[in-house]
Amino acid sequence: MDLISIWPQISKQYKDTPTYSELMEFLSLENYYEDEDIPYPTLKQIEENTSLNSYQIRKQLKNIYDEIFDYPHVNTLKFNHVEIFIRAEYFKNYASFKVENLKCIPRIGEHIHLPFVEDKIGFKLFYVQDIKHELTGNKQRITISVKGGFFNSYWYYRKHKAIELGEIGQLEEFNSYDFEIKKKLGLNH
Repeated sequence: MDLISIWPQISKQYKDTPTYSELMEFLSLENYYEDEDIPYPTLKQIEENTSLNSYQIRKQLKNIYDEIFDYPHVNTLKFNHVEIFIRAEYFKNYASFKVENLKCIPRIGEHIHLPFVEDKIGFKLFYVQDIKHELTGNKQRITISVKGGFFNSYWYYRKHKAIELGEIGQLEEFNSYDFEIKKKLGLNH
């Protein structure tokens, strides 16, 4: 039922289609899309609360998937709203904020000067460490993770190589300071 993650678009496209009207009506009863505390309904729950049997539910869901995602039915999904968040970190001190009208998304390795977060986390010069894009509903959510300091392309490469080779785990990378990882990898100066 991961179609619920783009529910506004699915609902708009299929709510007035007689074949899908009962399924769309049931799925619109709860705010599954907006409320993370409401679990997605199971096929059994849909079957118990509609006149559809499990075969019909599966067939309708499969048809919707096929209509949206299979070639040649090229269907355009619209993500008209963009939310941009910046998550700044410096020695396990964090500041997160939403930005609007950012004309250019910085790329990994680019530097950003954020003097307004210095009092909160103790630093104002950052580099882009990671960028994540999430498409849900009708929104594109971009999270830009920046880290205090200056970008070092060798260190970026070496740390990711260590993760791929199993020299460090992803959780260890997340929970450790860079100097601790460098020590473990024998990169002390």
